[in-house]
Amino acid sequence: MAEAVSNSGPFIHLAQIGRFELLSMFSKIYIPKKVYEEVSIPDKPGEADLRSAGNIEVAEVSGNEVENIKMRISLKLEEGELQALCLCKSLGVNLFLTDDLDAREMGKKFGLEVHGSVGIIARAYRECLIDLKEAENALKALYEVSNLFVTKEIIEMAVRELVKFKKNV
Repeated sequence: MAEAVSNSGPFIHLAQIGRFELLSMFSKIYIPKKVYEEVSIPDKPGEADLRSAGNIEVAEVSGNEVENIKMRISLKLEEGELQALCLCKSLGVNLFLTDDLDAREMGKKFGLEVHGSVGIIARAYRECLIDLKEAENALKALYEVSNLFVTKEIIEMAVRELVKFKKNV
């Protein structure tokens, strides 16, 4: 089981479709305090799930670390995303979970393996935690139910990749 660092997006979007439990495939998910604050607002999607998850650990990030990262990037990121990138660096965790396009780009520039909610669902399928139908339904729900900005074409492409994976196994 892999360790990851996450910002708030995957928690919120997976909770919106009732699939927060897919995050249990990670042995530990580190989140900065800012991400915890963003998600742990009463009645926010993912709030109750986050509080009860046994594999999520809140970690402190220093202001100096955040300022250092800010100076190294060309894109404007939210505080939670900056802190999450700092955690990846300070903890030596190579897997970064985010649905934000700019944060994804910066994660890749830092040499991180980056996955969003779509990738988390695909990984859960590849690891046999859910079957193909469940994965398809979860992907479609991301488009139809969650507030994640994802196109129908991306969802259809992800489903095709899952079907190809099934044929190759």
